[in-house]
Parts: sequence; C-alpha cells; structure tokens
Amino acid sequence: MVGAFQTNYSFSRFLMLSALLQMNTANNQGASANILLRWNYRPDSDLYVIYTAGQRFASLVAANPPQFYENRFAIKFTYSWRP
Repeated sequence: MVGAFQTNYSFSRFLMLSALLQMNTANNQGASANILLRWNYRPDSDLYVIYTAGQRFASLVAANPPQFYENRFAIKFTYSWRP
C-alpha cells in the first residue's frame, strides 16, 4: 500500500512552503519526505529551495532491490529577462 500526505502554506503571495510525505508499507522502512520553499521575487522569476530525505531504490527489478537512504538539497533559480 502506498500513501501520501501533502500540505501547503503561503506566507504571502510571493512565498510558499510545501511538504509531501510518502509511505510504502510493502517496504520495511519505505518512507520519504520532500520540502519545497518557493519565493517569487519578481514576475516570472522564482527561487526554489528543495530538501528530500528518505529511501531510494537501486533498481526497478522486482526481486528485492537494495535500498539506500538519501538526503538531497537543491536550489533552483529562474530569472525572466522581460521587464
């Protein structure tokens, strides 16, 4: 069984926080979390800060693929050249 819980919160029109928690009961510790912070600092221009933690599978083969725990941190910056 796979389940997910997602929540979003807007501090203002320009700053938003989103969290997604996922769980897979078919795996021993199959859970992961994604947290996204989005800042719209001008029209069509954004800054994203993303943090991911949880289980990652080494392969898609059905015969018990080994699991790896991962922590990821990413930053994405977009800028629109239009005034």
